[in-house]
Amino acid sequence: MATDHHQLNTSKVLRTPEDRFKCLKGFPYEPKYFVTHLFCEHGVSIRMAYVDEGPKDARETLLLTHGEPAWSYLNRKLIPPLLARGYRVVAPDLVGFGRSDKPAREEDYTYRRHIAWLDDLIFNHLELKGITAVFQDWGGLLGLPAAQPSHFRRMVVANTFLPTCDDSFFKVSPGFYRWKAAAPKLMLETTMPVGKFMIMGTSGPDGSIDEEEQYAYSAPFPSDEFKAAARRFPELVPTPDSDPTGRPQSCEGENNAAAWEVFKSWHKPTLLAFSDGDNVMRGSDQIWLQLCPGTRDQHHVTIKGCGHLVQDGGAIQVTAAICNFIDDAICERSKF
Repeated sequence: MATDHHQLNTSKVLRTPEDRFKCLKGFPYEPKYFVTHLFCEHGVSIRMAYVDEGPKDARETLLLTHGEPAWSYLNRKLIPPLLARGYRVVAPDLVGFGRSDKPAREEDYTYRRHIAWLDDLIFNHLELKGITAVFQDWGGLLGLPAAQPSHFRRMVVANTFLPTCDDSFFKVSPGFYRWKAAAPKLMLETTMPVGKFMIMGTSGPDGSIDEEEQYAYSAPFPSDEFKAAARRFPELVPTPDSDPTGRPQSCEGENNAAAWEVFKSWHKPTLLAFSDGDNVMRGSDQIWLQLCPGTRDQHHVTIKGCGHLVQDGGAIQVTAAICNFIDDAICERSKF
């Protein structure tokens, strides 16, 4: 990993001021921090933030992920009912988001780096095992279980996909291409604050986000300088030469192709919880049903009335799906 084409230097790693995160609505959790030195020059580091609540020896450990431009705040409605069941809940902020440090150059963000940074936090630092992971958006796009399959007990896959640049294998939706075309402008705080942007994806049966929640979503980004990751992520999604934006992305496709080779032999329980109102990832559940053995004989759910960010507008449905999934898996396991 140290042979990456360039390293981070201290003048290009930003940290959101802590006072931006004071008294956030519905998010009383104290952050914990881990320092990684991966891809950094000597003397430089990246501080990653995460929520870690519940007993360390809990019978179930939940890993809650997020996409862009969200952060662990997206999971605020899922955490309390999971804790009430006695579970341990870990919700990291990806590098470039939330309370985690933010390299300022867009080229500092790659699939390889995000996978390595999460690996360093989750497996080297926290040493999590027996994980039930809830993968949404970039949480799933990184294909983390493919890198460390033995650490996962089961997966919930919600509004995420793993394209490989091969349209004959999986065709990226027109909705994603519309998002990719608009993202360079939309992911500027001067054009649209993140909180305002999030309204489009978080509305659902549980209501839309109010002004306090909009502020919380915007908190990590005091200015456009802090949003390099948010601008970069749509450009990392593997797309073929036919990409209508004129910005095809081929170099990351091999990561997802390798991940699919793992998931084709994945027999651990895998629940699909896609929403009916997600124009970006709609239909992506079908390839999981076709190729991943772990999806068989599961009680898959459709999160109704929700857009892309199901953890917010569809939190009640998502939480129920997670809990029922764990209960079913435990019941099935007890038969043997």
